[in-house]
Amino acid sequence: MTWSKGPEHFIGEWRGGLGCYIYPTSRFKTVTMYAAWIRPLSLQDRAYGAVLPQVLKRGTSQWPSRRLMETRLEELYGASFRADVGKLGDKQLMAFHLNVVNGQFLPKKPDTVTAALDFLTDVLDRPRLVDGLFDAAVVEQEKAQVKRQIAALINDKGQYALARLLELVADGAPFGLRKWGTPEEVDAVDAQSLTEFRHRVRQEAPFLFLMVGDVDPDQAARLIQERFGGQRGTLTTVVPYQGQHQGKTVIESESVSQGKLALAYRTGLTAKDADYPALMMYSGILGGFAHSKLFMNVREKASLAYYAYSRLDPAVALMIVGAGIEFSHYEAARQIIEEQVEAMRQGQFTDEEMAFTLKGYVNDILSEEDSPGQLIARQVERQLVGGGLSGQALIDALSRVRREDIERVAQGVHLDTVYFLTNKGEPGHGT
Repeated sequence: MTWSKGPEHFIGEWRGGLGCYIYPTSRFKTVTMYAAWIRPLSLQDRAYGAVLPQVLKRGTSQWPSRRLMETRLEELYGASFRADVGKLGDKQLMAFHLNVVNGQFLPKKPDTVTAALDFLTDVLDRPRLVDGLFDAAVVEQEKAQVKRQIAALINDKGQYALARLLELVADGAPFGLRKWGTPEEVDAVDAQSLTEFRHRVRQEAPFLFLMVGDVDPDQAARLIQERFGGQRGTLTTVVPYQGQHQGKTVIESESVSQGKLALAYRTGLTAKDADYPALMMYSGILGGFAHSKLFMNVREKASLAYYAYSRLDPAVALMIVGAGIEFSHYEAARQIIEEQVEAMRQGQFTDEEMAFTLKGYVNDILSEEDSPGQLIARQVERQLVGGGLSGQALIDALSRVRREDIERVAQGVHLDTVYFLTNKGEPGHGT
């Protein structure tokens, strides 16, 4: 394999629809693997993408039950395995995670990496089938589990408000779709249609495989290519938000004990853009840390919010501001939030705020370097966005950001949509 090395220390390439990237490091005594089929989010089959990983983790041809799979993981020195569905921008990720002890730290130095790859190969390529189809009973059980996850989002009102905000901003674009689908869409999945969906996924979906640990990258890449190589579809990067200013305010009511205020701002920048570190500094000063303007002005000084923050979506060029407030504080909290955004546009932030923000980011980035899961999440983001910095390269870029850089990106931050989730029976505020 011809290695291309990025600043985040993952090395690898895409070949024939397989993205293989290795992070060789002696920092960890385990080897962490991440494998994912990547597909466009769509109303037609997002529920299938949510159910499939759950069914695949229930049994393989060699280990045809959950109990036997767990027994095999115990034989792999207590390896951990999980499957889930993820989302980044307009992409759905059917993901599989495996963490195993590096055999070089065990008596007799067993080859745990190859054994773990064999386990993943069985999960992905040799699932348990009954007369050529997934077990109908297992499919029904996992459909019920996915519907419980959908219900959990509805019950988590903070996350629900963010999901509704994104739907409103997207206005039908795929990045606004929820990764699980609706209960009705899940109900439509059956053993035959799910089996057919899996066949299409294996033939068409780009497949990303990441590995972090003290491994020989050439050997690891060869093992991955042998098991998962083959022609598939080509990865396309996430399409960022390209809509025009909407100026939309939507107020909805549910049985909630706390109001949820969420605002979406267009930024015009994703993680691959040269000005993204400056935008990170902007968002950090505005609402990324305990010293930030939103925290200090909305929560501490005005006592209007239980929490207040801003965060960037690295894939779709949006900044999200969120706050948990009393229902009657909607107008006042929104006013202060918009005042702080305007203060940033006017360059009203201090050198001390910049220094504290840089320090906060440095601490966060260095802590990521100690977590294989965080390293993998950053690399997945980089692959789907089409670029971006991490690790020391990101620290260096943030350190070079100057006041005029922050002021420049601030001019491109514009309010798009406001969403407020209030309690039933509370007086409306108009739309």
